[in-house]
Amino acid sequence: MTSSLPLILREEPFFEATEVFLPEAVQVATMEFPEVRLDDLPEIFDGHFHEIAQAGPIGPGFAVYDGDVSDEFDLTIGFPVAGPADVDGVDNCLFPTGRALVMSHLGGFDGLGSAWELLMEMHFARGGAAPRAVVEIYVTDPSVIAHDDLRTDLLVLL
Repeated sequence: MTSSLPLILREEPFFEATEVFLPEAVQVATMEFPEVRLDDLPEIFDGHFHEIAQAGPIGPGFAVYDGDVSDEFDLTIGFPVAGPADVDGVDNCLFPTGRALVMSHLGGFDGLGSAWELLMEMHFARGGAAPRAVVEIYVTDPSVIAHDDLRTDLLVLL
């Protein structure tokens, strides 16, 4: 069963790494942050997701990580929107499309590192090359869902 909200790929979590085709032409409002480190993420997320939300989200927030997350990488955060946003500092573009390997992480954000390790291990065991980028889709809203009940879908873009 597919959800009616953009970027929720299905209602039930992906308990195993599953290859999916990402939907095409999903309009998103985003902000880009070049050359960031993992330590910068709380400040970026806390300080900028609310700005992007002025564009009128119609689905969950997401983050695209491009580069080596153990060092410096480029980060794009955003939300799917119904149409182009007219918000200062917010860009309009399309969500990445194509094939992806997806697995859900259930629980707090502090467990994302080990979830990513597991997904990347499975990706490489399947013969996967270094991904072009990785994505987190924050399926549940941390402002209304208990920390331990959060769901984040992790995607390796193939």
